Amino acid sequence: MRLVDDQHLAPFRKLLDEYNQCFYERDIERLQNLYVADEDVIYFDNHQDCDSYNLTDHIQKVANFFKSGNIVPLSYENLVFYQFGQSACMLVKFRYLDRPQAGIRTSFFLECHDTQWKIRHIHYSFDPNETGI
Repeated sequence: MRLVDDQHLAPFRKLLDEYNQCFYERDIERLQNLYVADEDVIYFDNHQDCDSYNLTDHIQKVANFFKSGNIVPLSYENLVFYQFGQSACMLVKFRYLDRPQAGIRTSFFLECHDTQWKIRHIHYSFDPNETGI
């Protein structure tokens, strides 16, 4: 079911804001807590050599990036949320504020664990329909 009212959207918007804030603050522990705990996380990035097929690998790559990577503020648009039971899909297009073209199409697959929404999968890809790739 597509979610449209603010009451149902609130926990997903909160998760998205917290996820982005973890990058701005380079907070690896807080970021790791946003994911499911069972290690079975698949992460497809929009940058070379950043994909991961388990949580430990993903967190290690992000931790290395946090040491010296340039973290650029983002804007986002076209938020769409679907929920069925304890699973949800969040779709959004991000834009790096210093390079808004091309947008980054993003899919989050989420699961509810003990009343908390957790990330199971993320897929980023530059929008091939826009210039600037």
